[in-house]
This record gives sequence, C-alpha cells and structure tokens, in this order.
Amino acid sequence: MEKRVFIKPANQFFHRFISRPYLFHIALWLVVLIILSVLTGLNGVWPFYFYFLNMFVALPAMIFFTYTMEWFGQNLLFKKGRSIWLFIFIFLFMTISCSLLIPLLNHGLFFGLFFNRIFEPDPWFNWRLIPQNIILLWLPYFVLSIRTVLVYWFRSEQEKLLIENKRLLAEIKLMKIKLHPHFLFNTLNNLYAMSTVNCDKTPEYILKLSELFRIMLYECNKEFYPVSEEIGLIRNYIELEKIRYDDRLKLETIYPENIGRDLLMPPLLLFSFVENAFKHSSRHHAGVISISIVIQFEADNMIFRSSNSVSEIVPPKKGYGGFGLDNTQKRLELVYGKEYVFENGYVNNCYEVYLKIPNLYTS
Repeated sequence: MEKRVFIKPANQFFHRFISRPYLFHIALWLVVLIILSVLTGLNGVWPFYFYFLNMFVALPAMIFFTYTMEWFGQNLLFKKGRSIWLFIFIFLFMTISCSLLIPLLNHGLFFGLFFNRIFEPDPWFNWRLIPQNIILLWLPYFVLSIRTVLVYWFRSEQEKLLIENKRLLAEIKLMKIKLHPHFLFNTLNNLYAMSTVNCDKTPEYILKLSELFRIMLYECNKEFYPVSEEIGLIRNYIELEKIRYDDRLKLETIYPENIGRDLLMPPLLLFSFVENAFKHSSRHHAGVISISIVIQFEADNMIFRSSNSVSEIVPPKKGYGGFGLDNTQKRLELVYGKEYVFENGYVNNCYEVYLKIPNLYTS
C-alpha cells in the first residue's frame, strides 16, 4: 500500500541497504580502503597509489579479523548463554595476531610484488607500527558491528510490530463480529414497530434488509474494502429507512463521485454513524425528523459529517446502549492511531458527528 495502517521502519532505504550483504560489504571495503589510504598518506612523501596498494595488501588481514570477530560476536553476544569474557579474550588474541600479520603481508607481498625491496625500511618489522595496525583492524570491524546491531534492532522491531499487528487485527475482527448483532438488534426493533401498526411496506422492508445483510455477510469480512462499497451500503440502508419513515423524513445527502477502487477504508466504519443518526433521531420524536449525511474528500483525507434532529437531549443510561459508537471509536484508534479527528455532540437540538480520517490506497 502507498499508505499503510500499521507502522513500518522509518528509513526503508537504510533498512534495505544494511539488510543486503553484497551491497553493504562492497561499499564498506571500498570506503575503508580509500579512507585509510588517504589517512596514511597525509604526512607521506610517496604518491597516493603507494599508500593505496599498501592498504590493499593489508586488506586480507583486516577482512579476516573483521569477519572472524563478527562470527564470534553473533554467536557469543547475540544468542542465549552469552559469554562476554570469552569474546573479549578472543578479541584481544585476534587483534594481536592480525596486527602482526599486516607487517608480514607488507614484507612478503607489497615489497617485491608491487615495489622493489630497496624501498623497504630496515628493519622491516617495527613495533612502533603495531598501534597503527590495530586501528586498521578495528575501524572496519567497528563499522560492521554497528550494522550488525542495527540489523538485530530492525528485526526485533519488526517482530514486535508483527505481534502488535496480529493483536490489532484480532481485536478489529472481534469488534466487527459484535457490530453485526448490534445492527440486527436495531432492525428487529424497527420491524416490530412496523408490524404493530400493520404497515403495508413491511415485506419490502424485509426484502431490502435481506439484501443489506447479504452485503454485510460477503463484502464486509475484510480488513479493508473500497470506499465505494461503504457508500453503496449506506445508500441501501438509507433506502431501507425511507420505507419506514416515508414522508416524515427530511433527508440531505452529499456523496463524492468517481471514487476509484484503490481508495480503501475499514468496513462499516461510516455506516455505524449513519445507523445511529436514524436510530437516535426517531427515539423521542414522533413528527418530522431531519438527517444530513455528507461524505467528501479534502487533500489526503476523507471527511464525514452527519447531523440528526432530536426532540430532547437525553443522556445515555450507564450500561445501556451506545455499543455501536464505542465499538467504532475503538476501531478508529486501532486502525488510524492518532491520525484521525473525531468530534460529536449536541448543537441546536441536533446531534452532530464530524470525522476526518487519512486516505488509504492499494499498492
């Protein structure tokens, strides 16, 4: 997806780079070779290629030290039963051994292979160069160690995100399962009210209700689905309510046009607010009821507004009703985190809802 609900690593390019060994290691040794050649030649009298070849000959010792200690580090420090002291002992032993190996490579390969031995210092082994050789060994290993720590950190974060995503998906699925009976409960109350007055439109109401449940059963059991399907569901529901209210309903609806199927949203999210608008506008109102439903897009967000008339403001009883709204708010938090705006309340004998959520797209 272009915009995904769940969090990804912040720097995808860096993550891919350090996770691809061949790219990282080629870049590592090229940079090390150039930097060390420049540093060793700062106060030298020889041309740059002299110091570059000198570092190139010492490269096998640096590579051997770096990857040997990398292997010991992963097996002694990043696994159960860590042995730090054993790692320190091996680290010191390898440092001394490889720092002695560098002058041997210079004596055996650099002078005689690339340059004549008349240019070789006498004596060819100098103890004062050991600290410099240690720096040559530790620099690439230090860089590789940072990469190893970051890789383990990224893997740990990805595992945490995977566990968290599974938990959130499980909660969302549970909430959607609860939402269907909630809607069924409301529609059964509507059917009962129509049957008590022998309404001749009851059969048509049952037929449209059946179609609505068919959509819910086969289309809504997904993590996300196109916004157009949500709007279609809302339109069907409104047609259903028009049968019940007839001339008592004063309705205003505004829907966006030409919505592509690549624009996604969680199923039944807006539908819950529409259902509540019809439910609460008629609870204490026997006359004409007014309902307004507006869905529009602004920049990278979808805006939903609903308003329904109420004859009196009645606070909800504790422990009774309000499940649909609570359920929807929990889904908003689980799916969008802090990237949504939700406001609701009573204004001039109307109950109004305002919701702004970021657009989600298919890849």
